[in-house]
Amino acid sequence: MTDDRDVTVPKQPPVSPHVSHCILRGDGTELSSHDADRPCYAASTVKLAVLAALGREVAAGTIRLDEQIGAKHVFASKVPGAPDFRLVPDDVDRGLPPEGTPMSIGEVARRMIVVSSNECTNMLVERLGIELIGAVIADAGAEGVRMGRGFGDVAAVRAFGVANHVTARGLARLMAALITGRLCEDDRVNTWMTDLLQAQASPVLAADLPAGVRWGSKDGYVTGIRHDVAWFGAPGPEALVVAVCTEGVDHDAANQAIATIGRIAHDLAGESHAWTP
Repeated sequence: MTDDRDVTVPKQPPVSPHVSHCILRGDGTELSSHDADRPCYAASTVKLAVLAALGREVAAGTIRLDEQIGAKHVFASKVPGAPDFRLVPDDVDRGLPPEGTPMSIGEVARRMIVVSSNECTNMLVERLGIELIGAVIADAGAEGVRMGRGFGDVAAVRAFGVANHVTARGLARLMAALITGRLCEDDRVNTWMTDLLQAQASPVLAADLPAGVRWGSKDGYVTGIRHDVAWFGAPGPEALVVAVCTEGVDHDAANQAIATIGRIAHDLAGESHAWTP
């Protein structure tokens, strides 16, 4: 599985290598930042907002995690008259059951976060609606984060441009709001969401942390883009939240840069004199 690739967006001029970051406490106290309001294509990091919106609806009782919906591989374009679309082969969730197979909302959400399934993301975007996702982003104070539509709608990208954007500061604020319960008052739902975010098989920000450090994250990448947002420690106001966005950096080099920032942030957080907000 991979993220929404650059075949779905118009070709852009080469971007000079750039890394932005934002480091917060869970309570929102900003500890460090660099170009943290620089907008970037979101890749899969914006799925964090979909999870937060779903959690809020589950807590409100308007959606149940055991609610069944049919698996979807084909989606309607946002462009009137455009044909329905599938994800490009490199982006297909090959573990998704056949079209129409009943799936629980909980399983769809798990695949969206843990496997980074674009089809499952689109299924939840259709179930929730873009407006609810935008409301959660606004309530988190995550300016610079925007989800305008689901993944893989090539016709919409060509007609309207790229709709999903993030900034390092926006991602950090969104994660901080989620792990402190500011977006959802139900502790059980919050635990369910953080458990999903702790189930990542391939850490990026957390790749170089000392053994035993608790963490959760949501990363994303396309060609020339690599991002991650994570928290370290127990979810709550004292947790360390780190977001890093990279553009124009080789994938392996971007992974190393992100992991290095994560390790430095973790190590300095243990020295009270090192951070002066």
